[in-house]
Amino acid sequence: MKLELTKLNTNIFALFLYLSLLIGFLYGENLNYGSYYDWIKVYIQPIKDFSLNFNETLLTYDKYGQRHSPVYLIFLSIFLDLGLTFDQIRIFHLHLSIPLIFIFYKCLKLKFPEIDKNYLKLLSLIIFLSPTFRSLAIWPDSRLPGLMFFILTIYYFIKFQKENSIKYIWFTSISLIISSYISPNFSFFFIYFLFFFLKKMN
Repeated sequence: MKLELTKLNTNIFALFLYLSLLIGFLYGENLNYGSYYDWIKVYIQPIKDFSLNFNETLLTYDKYGQRHSPVYLIFLSIFLDLGLTFDQIRIFHLHLSIPLIFIFYKCLKLKFPEIDKNYLKLLSLIIFLSPTFRSLAIWPDSRLPGLMFFILTIYYFIKFQKENSIKYIWFTSISLIISSYISPNFSFFFIYFLFFFLKKMN
C-alpha cells in the first residue's frame, strides 16, 4: 500500500527527527568529529571569561586564537550570568537552532508556491539529518545562528522580489548584518545584495 504524504505523517516524521536530536544530545553525538572539541577547548573558556570580566575579555579576545566573532559567545555568557549550567546553555542553543529549519521551509514555500507544502516540509526536514547541523546544534557554535539569520535574509530577499516593497530591503539588510556580526563569513554576500538593490531601485 502506498503511503500518502500528509500533514500528519510529515509532522510525525518531524517529531521523530526532533527526538533523535535530543537523544543525540543526551549521548554527546559528534558526527562531524570537531564540534565537541571546539566546544570544550575553544568556546567554554571565553564564555566563562566574558561572564566574569566582560571588558578585559573583549579587549584581549585575540589571545584565545578565535577565528569566530565574539558576539555569540557574549550572548551565551549572559545565560551563564543568569545561573544556567553549560549543559543548560547547550540545550537552549539546540532549541534556538531549530527555527533555522522552519525559516528554510518558509523560503521554499515562498519560492515554490505550486509545490505541495508537505513535500517542501519534508525537504526542509532533511536538514535534521545533516551531520554538521546535528553536531553544531548539540555543541554550540556561532555558525548555526549565523546561518539561521542568513536564511532569514534569503526569505526577506524573496519577499522583496515578489512584492517589490522597500521595507523588505531593510529587513534583508538587518538580517544580513546580524548574520555577519554572529558569523562574519556571511558578510561577503552584502556586495551582491547591495548591487542588486541599487540596480532594482535605480
